[in-house]
Formats: sequence, C-alpha cells, structure tokens
Amino acid sequence: MTKNRRFKIGCLSLAIGSALAGQAVAQDVAQQSDMVKSVTNPNTRFDSAGVSQSDFGGTGLLQMPTARMARSGEFNLNYRDNEEYRRYSVSLQLFDWLETTVRYTDTRTMPYSLSYEFSGNQTHKDKGFDVKVRLWQESDWLPEMAMGIRDIAGTGLFDGEYLVGSKRLGPFDFSLGIGWGHMAESGNIKNPACELKASFCQRNTSYSGSGGQFELGSMFHGPAALFGGVEYQTPWSPLRFKLEYDGNDYSNEPADTIVPGYRRGEKIKQDSPFNIGMVYRVSDYFDTTLSWQRGNTLM
Repeated sequence: MTKNRRFKIGCLSLAIGSALAGQAVAQDVAQQSDMVKSVTNPNTRFDSAGVSQSDFGGTGLLQMPTARMARSGEFNLNYRDNEEYRRYSVSLQLFDWLETTVRYTDTRTMPYSLSYEFSGNQTHKDKGFDVKVRLWQESDWLPEMAMGIRDIAGTGLFDGEYLVGSKRLGPFDFSLGIGWGHMAESGNIKNPACELKASFCQRNTSYSGSGGQFELGSMFHGPAALFGGVEYQTPWSPLRFKLEYDGNDYSNEPADTIVPGYRRGEKIKQDSPFNIGMVYRVSDYFDTTLSWQRGNTLM
C-alpha cells in the first residue's frame, strides 16, 4: 500500500470517527435543550427524528431546501443516486445559524470532455460548495427564515440562490421559498428584483476560466420561481414523508444523453413538478431515502 493511499484512508477514518463522536456529543446536549424547548414550543415534540438531508446535501426536502438547520456540530455524509446523477456531499453545521455543504456530482450521461478520445471514457464531474444562513428563528407566529447560495464558485451547472421560510404545525413542517438560477428554471414568477433594476432580469450563465471563482454578478439574476413543500412526521418516529413542488423544470439541465458523433439528445424530461419521498431512520446515525421525482424517476 502506497504512502498516499494510507494517508487517504487515515483521513477518511479520522473524519468518520470525528463525525460519530461529534453527533454523540451533539445528541446529549440536544436532549437537554429539547426538554426546555418542548415547554415553550409544543411543536418541537413532533421533531423526534430531527431534520433530514436533501438530494443536494444540507437540510431540505428533496431537490429543494428548507429554512431548517441541523443541530450545531452535526456532520453528515450523503450519497444520492438516480439515472442521470451520482451525488456525494458532506454537510457541516458549523453554528446553529450557519450550514455549509461540499458536493461532488458525477453526471453519468455526459463525458468528461466533448471527445471521448481525450476523456478516457470518463463521465463529467462537478464540484460545488453551498452555504445557508438563518435570518431568524421560528416563533409562534413567524416562520423560520433562511437565505442560501448553492454551488458557489463552481462552473454554474447547479448554481442558484434562494430565500425560504419554514413553519411547523403539529407533525407537519411547511416550507415556501423563492429561488433563482438552477432551482428556478421553470420561471413560474417574475423576478421581483427586476423592479429594482432591469439588469436583474437577465442571468449570465457563463463562468470565468475553468470555474472556481465567485460569480457575484449573476446572483439573484434571471428567472425566478416559487417552490415549496411539506414534511410529515408520522406517529412512528423513524418514518417521515416529503412532498415538494419543484421550481426547476429541467429545461436547461446539463445531463444530456450522449449519442454517437458527440451530439446530445433531449433534455431531462419532467412529467410532473411534484416530487414525493420518504425517509426512514435506520439508527441515530443512518438515514435512508427513497423518492419518486419528476413523475418518472426513482431516486
């Protein structure tokens, strides 16, 4: 075994060990905190399984984010798989108000290069970094609010910005938000920022160099879309269900089907904007998710 390989395995073991230890400490603290919260906010008693991760990593529904945050110090490793994508992500709740996510996407239906001669038959890979900031906490009357940016300093394939609010009513946790960029390809509403300046109506989809730079001039530009959904915590605490309305209609999705001659096939087909799924908590440290998305795809 080479030194480099031993080093990588050592780092992975350290990361997993730290994650398990960190969650154990966070759980002990959270249990004491929950006892206090349940007295002032009865809705917390329906949150027995905690929050769950989205397909992109970070707390959310399926494709869309929510305003919810994991417990401070929580560390999540995620893997999602469907016909077009494999997504690997690491999400870290640095503070109770700040969530960060690093993601690695393998697009199965796109080559690494336009020419297989140079790509070695590799599929396209994309790295991204997300951040979400809580604006204020939920109260008896106000929803919890958060603002986030997806795929910061990437190649622009999945970049987007959003504002989202979440309100828990008994076992139901409702979320409603507005998104830009990748999560707003449906353009189901006019970008409200256009009222401030006409340039906000257009979004620059190119990126500088080979990516990896902050494209601040594109943020909150272009089409906008409403998205939302609900997460239902069943009476059986390990099981919950999710239903969401997707703001992305996949009309500009990068996962084209490759056909001979380097021509690209049709875009991803969306038969329905509604996605439905369920989360089953196998243990305190392991969630499984199964969903039916776009009306035609199993995740």
